[in-house]
Amino acid sequence: MQVVRAIYDGYDIKPIEPIKIKTKTEVLVIFPNNPEQMSPSEARRLLKGRGKGENLTGKLLKSRAEDLRHESG
Repeated sequence: MQVVRAIYDGYDIKPIEPIKIKTKTEVLVIFPNNPEQMSPSEARRLLKGRGKGENLTGKLLKSRAEDLRHESG
């Protein structure tokens, strides 16, 4: 899982950090109750266990292997 900081302007979500994924993919957007106090590690903690039964680790490893093939080729 990759966590990226972004700005929401009321219409669009604009990343302020690089995104390593170049393909179209589904994302999960979280709006913290108090954005100044939530760190990326806290966001990851809140997401832990949310994808049970979806084989997310296997999908992540497969996706990463494909990324490495594209980067080296």
